[in-house]
Amino acid sequence: MIIIAYQQIKTISTGSYTNNHKSMRNMFDIFSTAYLQSISLPIEIPVLAVMISSVTMTIFAITLWITWRTTKENTRATYSQLLRSFHEDLTKRLEKNTVLQTTEDCERYANDYLNTLDEIAFLTLNNKIPTEIGTYLRRFFGYGIIIIDWYDKMVSADFGRIAKANWPNHFEFCKKYNIQKNPDDKLPKIMQDFNKK
Repeated sequence: MIIIAYQQIKTISTGSYTNNHKSMRNMFDIFSTAYLQSISLPIEIPVLAVMISSVTMTIFAITLWITWRTTKENTRATYSQLLRSFHEDLTKRLEKNTVLQTTEDCERYANDYLNTLDEIAFLTLNNKIPTEIGTYLRRFFGYGIIIIDWYDKMVSADFGRIAKANWPNHFEFCKKYNIQKNPDDKLPKIMQDFNKK
């Protein structure tokens, strides 16, 4: 009986069917026929219980695998979108350096940038997002250190203490992942000029 069912399946798979729906329907009919033929045969209860259990476990395993794969793909897409969002947000903030005119503009620019970094650092340190997202943005954090140095010279020598209170996650993140300033990154000219005054 199983051989007959196999031969019929083989005929379907090697035949000229091009419609997947028809093929699946025919396969279902074959297995239905095979099942109906098998129930007319004497099967012991323990054997039947094992067969049903095996089929159930197989279906459960396949369902679990499909769910896991779907979840993984959705998570990957979400993290990709999140990384792109962070990157765009930080880049847009950096682009504002061309419209800075006053000390207040510079301080607002610095505050907004550091606030964004502190949020990303918080999410990374508390495992709300993968560590790789935070570390991918390490150069932005390095630039944040340059901004804090500017604040230090601009406001007071004691600003480091204030900065650590305002952006604690940024400092912890930089310490944990050994973030360093990139010598190629420069502050906007207006901010550099303020430091020369």
